[in-house]
Amino acid sequence: MKLKKSIVLLGFEKNKIINTMKKIFLFSLIASMFLFGCGPDDGGTEPVGSGSGGDKLAVTAVKKENLSVTVKFSGTQCPPCGTWGWQMMGELVESMEGNGFAMTAYGDNFVAKNYITPEATTLQNSWGAQGYPHFGANGSVTTTDRSQGVYTQLEKDEIYQRVNDHAAASVKANTTLKYEVVDGKINMKYLSESFEEVSSPYLAIYILENKVEGYQAGHSEGNGAIHKYVLRKEATAGQGYGSAVDGLTVGSTVSGEMTLDVDSDWDADHISVHCVMYNKVGTKYEFVNASNGTLVE
Repeated sequence: MKLKKSIVLLGFEKNKIINTMKKIFLFSLIASMFLFGCGPDDGGTEPVGSGSGGDKLAVTAVKKENLSVTVKFSGTQCPPCGTWGWQMMGELVESMEGNGFAMTAYGDNFVAKNYITPEATTLQNSWGAQGYPHFGANGSVTTTDRSQGVYTQLEKDEIYQRVNDHAAASVKANTTLKYEVVDGKINMKYLSESFEEVSSPYLAIYILENKVEGYQAGHSEGNGAIHKYVLRKEATAGQGYGSAVDGLTVGSTVSGEMTLDVDSDWDADHISVHCVMYNKVGTKYEFVNASNGTLVE
């Protein structure tokens, strides 16, 4: 009898231990659900602006291609700027799609009144604009003789030839930029790379505003004229040719980032960002390459 009792007691203790272990396991399982049950796939949130892959403005590679920049040097008190110059600018904007970008620069000149910026004045003077409107591409205005009048087709042909020649040339350097326009600020990150020797590289980041409504002499709409891709600011230093890219040598990259306030006169929905690289030789700035910034929503 004592032996049977011992066996019964042993069996009871065994069952008690098993039940206790089950309770411990169940408690651990429930606790782990509370601790680890809210992963990203279960409705968790990521940091604002991080994107699915982290920093959505991060630039990891530079596109190796040649693009161009065309410029209309203009003035709002200039009647031809609002007639044949207006039409020519529209044609250039269309032709530059996929080939670079076009912008309107209102420098300080005898037909100037609205949209004047120091950057535009710098480019106007150094590119050699004389008589308005004056068009140019990749660092200088057209060289077509205007003494007997303006032949727009000849000037467009010269610009197109420069654009085509640059596209076919070897790529010396380039910049890839991403940007966002959020809460009244333009946030930008960029990466520059040199593929060939550029002795003194400079980077200009141009802020353009399209569809700017305002007065234009010669235009049929008068105060309702819609100005195309107006140069509002150069972001790196407030200068026409930007800032030096220190440390950029062949095969290397240089990254940067900046934030710029959207001016109260600008329409944030029509802002675009574009880059131009130059090589400073003495006191002159030689065009190297251009690129269009990518807007990240």
